[in-house]
Amino acid sequence: MAFSDKELMTTDYMIQCSRHHCNNLPPGIVTGFEWKDYCPKSFRLIQELENIDNDDYMMVVCSDETIKQVTSTIRPGNMFLFSNDSRFAIKTLRKSELKVLLEMLPSYYSHIKRFRSTILNKLYGAHVVKPAGGTKVYFVVVANIFKSDLLMHRCYDLKGSLQGRKVEKMRYREKTLHKESDLDFLFYLEPLVRQRLLKQIKYDCAFLEAAGIMNYSLMLGLHVKGSRQGEFSLL
Repeated sequence: MAFSDKELMTTDYMIQCSRHHCNNLPPGIVTGFEWKDYCPKSFRLIQELENIDNDDYMMVVCSDETIKQVTSTIRPGNMFLFSNDSRFAIKTLRKSELKVLLEMLPSYYSHIKRFRSTILNKLYGAHVVKPAGGTKVYFVVVANIFKSDLLMHRCYDLKGSLQGRKVEKMRYREKTLHKESDLDFLFYLEPLVRQRLLKQIKYDCAFLEAAGIMNYSLMLGLHVKGSRQGEFSLL
């Protein structure tokens, strides 16, 4: 499936599906809601870049469990959950935040297509769902970067500043998302790997700067070779 760059204009592609008129949603899902896809052709291009089957994607995103979890959020932008197969992460957000994301979608697609080694997370879809008698919930679907056959012993959310970036000891456990001050060790990268990583980070940060995005971080998952589940030791 091929689309020109002109077709990536966000205002061109917005389709709405309801429980009565929607051929895109799989059978056997929650039907008491209204659903809207934003820029489906643009996101289909991104899915194809990442070898994501759109029908499979819709089956996962439109599952009963996903719809119920997404629509149970109390405040917009206050929920982060994972799909049943752990391949996708789903983040609710405000309508204003979604607008910013869609405005940068054409340049985002061009960037990840040009830099196939980008470490920017992959956006697979943007949607809004409104349950019967409920309020609209806006959300995006991205790749779960920690999905791996290897156990992630620690996960870090790095912003480059130490101020207020330490997890309290009482919360310090295996599944905690750690911060800068918790990174109390150094690890070695092969020179070529380090060079390529830093180069790509510069490209990605330049893109975010051009888009006016300031609040972002580097997510780091750490697997310690030879460690068993629940164990973590660098000694």
